Amino acid sequence: MFEIPEIVKTARSIIESGNAADFLALDLRKESISSKFTEAAQHDRLTEVIERLGEGGSWIRLSRTQDYNGDYARVLAKLIDEIGIYADRPFRQEVTWATLTVILTSPGISTPFHIDHESNFLFQIQGEKDVCLFDPGDREVLPEIELERFYASSYNTPRYKPELQSHGQIFKLTPGEAVHHPPVAPHWVKNGSNISVSLSISFCMRPLEQRARIYQANFMLRQLRLKPRPPGLSPRRDALKAKLVSALEMPNPKTFQDIVYSPMTRLKSPMQFLKKVSGHRGSA
Repeated sequence: MFEIPEIVKTARSIIESGNAADFLALDLRKESISSKFTEAAQHDRLTEVIERLGEGGSWIRLSRTQDYNGDYARVLAKLIDEIGIYADRPFRQEVTWATLTVILTSPGISTPFHIDHESNFLFQIQGEKDVCLFDPGDREVLPEIELERFYASSYNTPRYKPELQSHGQIFKLTPGEAVHHPPVAPHWVKNGSNISVSLSISFCMRPLEQRARIYQANFMLRQLRLKPRPPGLSPRRDALKAKLVSALEMPNPKTFQDIVYSPMTRLKSPMQFLKKVSGHRGSA
């Protein structure tokens, strides 16, 4: 199921569906751990990228594969059930969104340092790679202000600090092994000398969304030149912040963006409108 010809079939289904965001192929030959995903050039020819995967510098991500391939949907459901068995919390009741992502990587390239909102399990299917994880609570590596900006929809905010590399722990993945990425755990990935095929299970959870709302509130408060307290220091303030920002959530969210960023998107729209109107008045 996770051999490259079958993956290509799913990639074609994604491309033909017109959901461009679910297929991403980047050229990372010139990029490094310190780079940003948005700095990399995008490929647009699937066949050419796959044929040259062994010699190129490509990083290919197929998102929401469960929506395009019934076999992948069954794998996702099975893995989520198994995670729930071993979790020491009411896992299934807390999951708000889950997805299965397939990642193909050329030999020797590095995936830039970044964080993800979701909790994640990365399974290695083919090839080898090093995954370097940092403690999500290490505020030298990941300052509060970077988390606030991240949750304000600035995905590229977290910055790699080479002098703090010793704070990370490297896990070498070979076929049949997996590593768990805690939510917002900074990480980078270095591929081995062969083509890599990896499977990623990601899921959002209600406690994570509540924490996101606090960071979004703190971002807005900081724009008013205030110095908000980080989550966890004041339960009453945390609850108030989460409640206020949650009021801006999109009803019946369908996508990851809806779940995590809809309050900021809905808040920005009227603000942008007001700025536009005030600008016209000024010019008049």
